[in-house]
Amino acid sequence: MTVEDPATVEGWTEALTELMPGADALERAQSAEKMRRSLPMFLERGDTLVDIAMCLGAERVRSEDKLSYGLLVVSVRPSDHGERLLMAEGIYRTKERLFFAGETEVEELDFALGKGARGRQDMLLATKLPSGPGVMSASLRTLELRTAERTPAGAEAARTQRIPMAVLQLILPATRDYCAYVTIATPSVYLLDSYTERLAHIGRTFTFDPQTAVTAASGHPPAPAAVRAPHVDDA
Repeated sequence: MTVEDPATVEGWTEALTELMPGADALERAQSAEKMRRSLPMFLERGDTLVDIAMCLGAERVRSEDKLSYGLLVVSVRPSDHGERLLMAEGIYRTKERLFFAGETEVEELDFALGKGARGRQDMLLATKLPSGPGVMSASLRTLELRTAERTPAGAEAARTQRIPMAVLQLILPATRDYCAYVTIATPSVYLLDSYTERLAHIGRTFTFDPQTAVTAASGHPPAPAAVRAPHVDDA
């Protein structure tokens, strides 16, 4: 389900209404506000949001139906790189230091999708896709969310929730001038393999518009039509 206007509560409410038609209206409105506020977590300064979508459903895990909830964000970031392969190598090395610094045991990976490494909480791959070289990663983290609750006496009390979260990302340098970022975030960590395959599918079918690029002089990012990231029907 695509979120047509992610900058507004109304845009999120419309999408949530489609996904959860039977949900309580107040809870849906509160969820929409939380989703709108969470969007900056996926964007750096200077990024341009191209597309955003979310899914909500159930998937079979060990003969049991489990909640499947994920958020997909596609954005672009200006870059002054010349050679795409060198840019992808630089991104890989930066993430490698971030993920595995201080880890004593890092497993080497050699998949059909690419080669890389896996540590305690992170997996990193250098990939060769139809659209060019890229970097794919998957990380497990725990988020702490502070919420306000009413006590029986009517006062407000802060409560902290610890929520497991999987964040998957694919970074693809364009021919020049910018990089495309495809990010999937999901609290359904038990479906990490399933969401990894979704991201891999996006990578295999991702295309750039060769006639559109960021101009170094103006610094303007490409228009949304310049990046074509297909939606996965069930993700």
